[in-house]
Amino acid sequence: MNASEAGRNPYPTKEELRSACEEALYGSGNGLNISASTIEKDIWALKNESVFGYAPIAFNHLHKGYYYTDSAFSLDLPLTPEDIDLIRLALHTLNHFRQSQIFQDLETAVNKIQGRIILADRFSESNLENVIQFEAVPESREHEYLPLLLDAIRNNHETEFDYIPYVDGRSRHYTYHPYLLKENKNRWYLVGKDTVNDKIRTLGLDRMININLTGNTFLPEKSFNPDLFFRYSFGIGTYSGIPEEIIFRIDEVQAQYIISNPLHPSQEITRQSPGFYQVKLYVIPSDELRMQILSYGAKVEVIKPVWLREEILTTLKKAIEGYGGKE
Repeated sequence: MNASEAGRNPYPTKEELRSACEEALYGSGNGLNISASTIEKDIWALKNESVFGYAPIAFNHLHKGYYYTDSAFSLDLPLTPEDIDLIRLALHTLNHFRQSQIFQDLETAVNKIQGRIILADRFSESNLENVIQFEAVPESREHEYLPLLLDAIRNNHETEFDYIPYVDGRSRHYTYHPYLLKENKNRWYLVGKDTVNDKIRTLGLDRMININLTGNTFLPEKSFNPDLFFRYSFGIGTYSGIPEEIIFRIDEVQAQYIISNPLHPSQEITRQSPGFYQVKLYVIPSDELRMQILSYGAKVEVIKPVWLREEILTTLKKAIEGYGGKE
């Protein structure tokens, strides 16, 4: 049964309501997206929550279906067309990440909001694919650990795991006090204290295996502040070290991109000349910074610090040698 057929049935059953909602939202009533329990929760919310106007829903035992005891009742959706468009976009964004384990608890809330939007008109979410496309999120087993680690952070539960870095592929065992989950470039990282070395580290979830709780609890360091911890970092790399002034010249056209999307909060344009801009950052040099600079190729020139300029130059020379070229 489709949505229009359900609308003509004065006493739709729970299954008919479920199928009609799924048909309207997903174009299919096969039960893969909306469950009967979701419909039960929605009916309860419609009857008991003021935002829905306390809908006068009742069950007719003779017809074995639901109906409004007040036939004049209708749900009021106090939203402008602009509001609805923005909500659609937000819902579309949430659905893009729907398969990530950490977002699955949002399933009922997303379905409820989608149902409200469907009441506004017969808009099909699939139409949105024709006007907006999101960057694909790579599938990764790291997502399965997010709920466990999030719970460990909230409850100060000590964790342990094996970690296999990309550098040498040698497994290391960590006992960890988890402080923070951080996403960077579609990858998740765990910030916490390595109890053996008594050092705060940042490790990628995609390199962790055998994650478990030890059964112990811990007191987090009061001195740990995520904002301060990442203030001078560039990317997700090494945070030990001292921030430095990084100054480079960059092609005038390329400069427009980093002006509209700054590389770091400390970014300043210190000079503008025909053909190039001079940019200053105040960060702790990291591998991510080096890769970012090298990604601009001939469009960038590092001015200072001198050691970084020489390091970039050496890397470029090795790149030329790799192509069989000469200096």
